[in-house]
Amino acid sequence: MRDITKYCLETAAVFVFMAMAAGATSANSIVTGTITDKAGALLPGVPITFLHQKSSIAVTGLSGPNGRFEIWLQKSGSHVATAGGRKWTAEPVTMIATKSKAHAINFTLSPSPNYLQKLPSSHWLSVLPEGEMKREFLVNCTSCHEISHPRMTRKGMHRSRESWAEAIAVMRSIDEYGLTPADFDDDLYAKWLAGNLTEKAMSGAAPLEDTNPAAMNARFTEYPVPKHPALPHDLVVGPDRRIWVTGFFNDEMWALEPSTGEIEAFPINEKVDTLGQVRALKFKANGKLVMLLGGTDAMVELDPETGAYQTFDAGMYGHSLDLDSQGNVWFNDYFGKPEQIGKIDGGTGELTVHQIPSAYLTEAAGLPLPYGMQIDQDDILWSTSLASNQLIRFNTRTGDANSYDMPTPNSGPRRLAIGPDGILWIPEWNTGKLTRFDPKSEKFSQFQPGLSTIGPYDVEVNQKTGEIWMAGSLSSSIFRFDPATEIWTEFRWPTEPAYVRHIAVDEETGDVWSAYSSLPEAVAKIVRLQPNG
Repeated sequence: MRDITKYCLETAAVFVFMAMAAGATSANSIVTGTITDKAGALLPGVPITFLHQKSSIAVTGLSGPNGRFEIWLQKSGSHVATAGGRKWTAEPVTMIATKSKAHAINFTLSPSPNYLQKLPSSHWLSVLPEGEMKREFLVNCTSCHEISHPRMTRKGMHRSRESWAEAIAVMRSIDEYGLTPADFDDDLYAKWLAGNLTEKAMSGAAPLEDTNPAAMNARFTEYPVPKHPALPHDLVVGPDRRIWVTGFFNDEMWALEPSTGEIEAFPINEKVDTLGQVRALKFKANGKLVMLLGGTDAMVELDPETGAYQTFDAGMYGHSLDLDSQGNVWFNDYFGKPEQIGKIDGGTGELTVHQIPSAYLTEAAGLPLPYGMQIDQDDILWSTSLASNQLIRFNTRTGDANSYDMPTPNSGPRRLAIGPDGILWIPEWNTGKLTRFDPKSEKFSQFQPGLSTIGPYDVEVNQKTGEIWMAGSLSSSIFRFDPATEIWTEFRWPTEPAYVRHIAVDEETGDVWSAYSSLPEAVAKIVRLQPNG
């Protein structure tokens, strides 16, 4: 695991920021300054991060078009500040702040000598030739973690065919659920990877584009998770304004208080000898929180006020869940073949199972992997299938169902969202596209913000504004899409790698929440994006 303090010291300027005057609040703990290169040119879009040494909460802002920044801090006390990000670095600078309410510091940066090694996975994977092999590789080898520069090399050398074969064999050995299909040709892919990810080819990886001016006002706050190893999987903004996060590896629900960073933990697995693998979650109208425990084939309902919980048999490894208008909980079977969905009655707790249209994949083709799932305003359940390239429609009132093939073969549809107008928005993992589906016309349309390798994992819609948010899990970024103007804005997470699985939009504030949850763990954090600072 990367030591973030050491990383900051090695790659950026260092500034020790001491406590403000007694009684100062975070709102007036402001640091301002200017970012320039050694020739004096102003540098826009450069991240500046203040890491609170006691709590490990990090606040990041960007320099504006004029190279200036203004950042207010989450907490008083000692901070380590860094500037530079991926492209830039600087000589260490140490400063002890005075007791005034505002402080200034300027950074002089130089081009980072190891800039290429800091590029996110999307840029390295862009070297691979487009086509079916690439899409198949993305869905089978990047669905749980990034493949950044450290993973593409071994002992400082670019991986050979034999080294790639060893890496694939390791992944096969830990694939407990058989997610990689039998027809994935390990030897063929080892040869293909070694032949394409050469030192010469990787030196020509796509450059990191300059920060979009529309993203320069963004403010990021990163919170540490309470335990390691951790996989903070899904999250939601609770009615108590806390951020509720599933601790996948810890059999806990975590409730984060954003203003302080304090996290309350709630145990939720009654089978202490079996990892529950807590994942999808949603609050009911009565304030109770329901969640899926895939590892124990269960659904749990938690009372946040008392910490008491009740366990229900789900009869399957549930992947995603949603509630219909009657308060019933619906979920899809991640490993089901043939495909199925379950319902737990909101009143009686009774479980019923329903078949949904199947892709009829062969044994060699593996599992269809039903994935994202949401229920629309008319109680129609929509579910994607990651490996079988389908969109499923199921009427929860009548049981009628049908399926649609995604417009691009093997596109890897993941976690869809439904807008206030009933339009579906589907992220395509294997193509980098955002796909729109109109249930009335049954027509698809596609939009692409950049590289085919950004790794769109989850989509959420701000129901108040209609803005679309899409996670770029391989580009360590998140994208905002305005469907009216079709304008994209990319916001880069301050940490690399930043592999996220779920997005939560706070519609009262416009804030966007997520968590870094690479598997195996890289840097696990809960992260808040305030798009307008």
